[in-house]
Amino acid sequence: MKNVTAASRWKSLETYRSIYLRRAIDCSSLTIPSLIPETDLNYGSTIQQESKLPSLYQGCGARGVAGLSAKLLLSLYPPNQPFFRLVMDKSKVQRELAQMGDEADTVISQLDLKLASFERQIMQKLDELQARPALFEAVRHLVVGGNALLHVGSDSIRMFSLRSYVVDRDPEGNVVELVIRESVSRQFVPVSMSKEDREKEEPVDVYTHVEMDYEEDRVEWYQEYDGRKLAGTTGFSKIDANPYLIMRLHRCAGDAFGRGIVEEAIGDLQSLESLSQAIVQGSLIAAKAVALVNPNGTTRADVVARAENGAVVAGNAADVEFLQVQKSTDFATALQTMQLIEKRLNFTFLNNEAATRDAARVTAEEVRLMANQLEAGLSGGYSVLAHELQLPLIKRV
Repeated sequence: MKNVTAASRWKSLETYRSIYLRRAIDCSSLTIPSLIPETDLNYGSTIQQESKLPSLYQGCGARGVAGLSAKLLLSLYPPNQPFFRLVMDKSKVQRELAQMGDEADTVISQLDLKLASFERQIMQKLDELQARPALFEAVRHLVVGGNALLHVGSDSIRMFSLRSYVVDRDPEGNVVELVIRESVSRQFVPVSMSKEDREKEEPVDVYTHVEMDYEEDRVEWYQEYDGRKLAGTTGFSKIDANPYLIMRLHRCAGDAFGRGIVEEAIGDLQSLESLSQAIVQGSLIAAKAVALVNPNGTTRADVVARAENGAVVAGNAADVEFLQVQKSTDFATALQTMQLIEKRLNFTFLNNEAATRDAARVTAEEVRLMANQLEAGLSGGYSVLAHELQLPLIKRV
């Protein structure tokens, strides 16, 4: 797009993203409020905004997100073993090596060993990029908000939440345009500024504009500040080497963004939060000890109030009675409803299935079993991640 700034494209695409962002914020507020907060938490605003994060009365949502995210990460990026295989078309190789006779099998074995060596090199590179922490953060965002973005650089992998980027897709679902907005300190912006502007504490917005051309097999990007391209930020690559991985957990036909697991259980989470709040607040009222003293009796109220534990005072037990809420039956009904909702949430977050041992090392069969359970429980979400995360990540590295 010629003569179009990244900032203007951001404003155009931001309106469409607002529907999904609003839903993601609601889901985060019932599970992990700091994951996708109501407003940006950047630099000087962090302290003020941190105090505005909601305090939940239940932790079922947070436990569910943590458990499901750990299972997804274990299947997508298992420890101590590659999550992919480099294979060759042996029938084609055998035809090409047919003239070599018995030596063909030896050559094929050597090729298999070489491919296994490449697999180890790729896994070592991913470890150098610290892929596991970035992937775990991305998986949590996928479970809660349904969307996440990874930038696979030459020395690290960065994760961007749904609040930080907008995308546009073609009718087939391929990303054709991506705009990232980052709030950074002025000292890191490589443009000429006056000394007063440079010393201001307020961060500035830097935009990264990425365009994909599938006919030309080309991805181009640049960074922009205040309508000006930043020097040294322009780049390009082939589609397979695209450093920007735009991920969705659940695809929606015709939508540029995806949906998360928490959205499917948001009704149960809202009900559980309300019931938990009612029980906690009611329990605090019921736990309050208030003694009622008969004003016409022989027992004096001030003597009862000043009496220490174990003290002996003059009085009549019939004159003193403690105030009771008399809501135990109502609390029991609310508690039963909470337990029923928690059971449904455990099924939603797959907390009822323990497919792997609690150990530092797990077998490949356990990982495959976990992947099968995730595929069945997530209704194809695991396959989407394999296509939009695992395959592009390996091609990039």
